[in-house]
Amino acid sequence: MIKLDASIHPSLSEMVTEKLQRKNVITIVDFVTTDPIKLATFTGLSHMDILEVKKHILKNYGGTKRNAIEVLAIERNYISINIKCLDELLKGGLYPGQLCELCGPSSSGKTQLCLTIAANIAVQSDTIVYYFDTKRDFTRFRYEEILKARNFRQEIIENVLQRTKVCHIRSSRDLIRVLRELVTFYKTKKNNMSPEEKRFRFVIIDSLPAVIFKVTRQAHQHDLETTYELDDLAEACRFLTRECHAIVVTVNSVTQWNSSDQIDPAAITPALGRFWARVPVTRLLIVRLHSEIRRITVWKDLRSDEKSCIVMVSDAGITSQ
Repeated sequence: MIKLDASIHPSLSEMVTEKLQRKNVITIVDFVTTDPIKLATFTGLSHMDILEVKKHILKNYGGTKRNAIEVLAIERNYISINIKCLDELLKGGLYPGQLCELCGPSSSGKTQLCLTIAANIAVQSDTIVYYFDTKRDFTRFRYEEILKARNFRQEIIENVLQRTKVCHIRSSRDLIRVLRELVTFYKTKKNNMSPEEKRFRFVIIDSLPAVIFKVTRQAHQHDLETTYELDDLAEACRFLTRECHAIVVTVNSVTQWNSSDQIDPAAITPALGRFWARVPVTRLLIVRLHSEIRRITVWKDLRSDEKSCIVMVSDAGITSQ
């Protein structure tokens, strides 16, 4: 969740936020849900100032209500990811407003799946794909190889490369900062967008554990910092999905693994803990079976009755077997 500071409202000076922190009022949700009389006592601000700050927070950071017809219209507008068996698994593909997470052990093909999805989306929907690379292993050569293996003309390949905006991320703070900048950009541009622009946004974060997990001597401090970071990250992702109708794809790892030939999703856990576990709407588990063959299992998705599909890794990325 977004922390309180002067960027939220001028009344929240450094002195005021320090007083609030001593009373465990740290985020905008803490502030809005705390009695205004108590807040005035803590901070020294007037009752009217407190109400003004609350009004400002609700106006600028509150959610947007939608009726059932609007929600249905958004979810019907699926975007095919052009991997046949996976599209069938997801009842048509991905849809605006969805946060989909790809999980799996090391070398299971998570990044290859991200590259394939990014290329397929950029080709077919003529939209900009934002690719946030936290592992710093995105290569133009491999991305272009996937496109060439599918026999696209060089003109199309160049257009796809231009529409794929790659940002190398060094830390969780960098990731949260650039996501907020993206949110701010589309929020300020929102009223001047065409219906097509409002409908399609695509963001890939590969991967979250690479920047969220870090070594510290103080475990308790580490837990608190990680929770705050995940709060901020979840808030930015929610705005992108709900307000910008973006599709957000994140990559996560798993904390346990038994064997690659006997997969039991109930026996393993996605990394980043219980807080993040409830954030993605859809979660897929990709595992290596043998050689270049992979199995993708639906781990979490209320729409899907299917269980899994088999794909393979090739020059063309991830393809149906």
